[in-house]
Amino acid sequence: MAHKLRIIVPVTLAAGAIALGCVVVQQATASTQAAPTAGLTQYQDTYKVQFPYNLSQADRFSVTAGPEYNAWIDKGDKPFKKGSSTGPRTEMRWATNWSETEHQWSADVFVEPGTDGAAIMQVKGDTGGEAIYINVHSNGNVYNSVNKTPLATNMSGKWFHLNSDFNPANGTVRVWINNNLVLTTHYSAPASKVWYFKNGVYNTNSAKSEAHFKNVTFWRK
Repeated sequence: MAHKLRIIVPVTLAAGAIALGCVVVQQATASTQAAPTAGLTQYQDTYKVQFPYNLSQADRFSVTAGPEYNAWIDKGDKPFKKGSSTGPRTEMRWATNWSETEHQWSADVFVEPGTDGAAIMQVKGDTGGEAIYINVHSNGNVYNSVNKTPLATNMSGKWFHLNSDFNPANGTVRVWINNNLVLTTHYSAPASKVWYFKNGVYNTNSAKSEAHFKNVTFWRK
């Protein structure tokens, strides 16, 4: 059974968003929002690890008891294949390619202190682009894409629960942290575009970026 972390949300809220602990809570839905996976069906998936091409997988990725998936990169690491112009990564590329219908990725996440400038989770387009691009900066501040407003702050050095949901049929993007809806936005792309999930660490501004994942689950409409 997936371990889920929760924070208490007050029933009465002022207009606008409030910061509760380290998570930004949306005022309109904080006390009444449904569970992130409500109406969805869980499915299983498999993965392959993408890691610097000149190293072995064990140099940048491990699986420990739980299972807990551990991914890290050092600044200056090579890309995942020779000749690629992309940044360094150690990422789990999940096998299911999907389009048209709503899909959701969920996991408990731990970002090591000092990690800066790393993407830890993506809803990635098969032909490029990211509907969701969760990245960590500045002592654990969590962002989506290049948006300058953090979804949560000071999240490094502790476990938190992350749900990332995208519906290609209408372009709706939603993200929850610790079961609180922290982002609702829109991503424009053809409904037929193919997507897949990734998690790990991609790119780094710090000397080393490292993240850990457990209770990874997948959901779809």
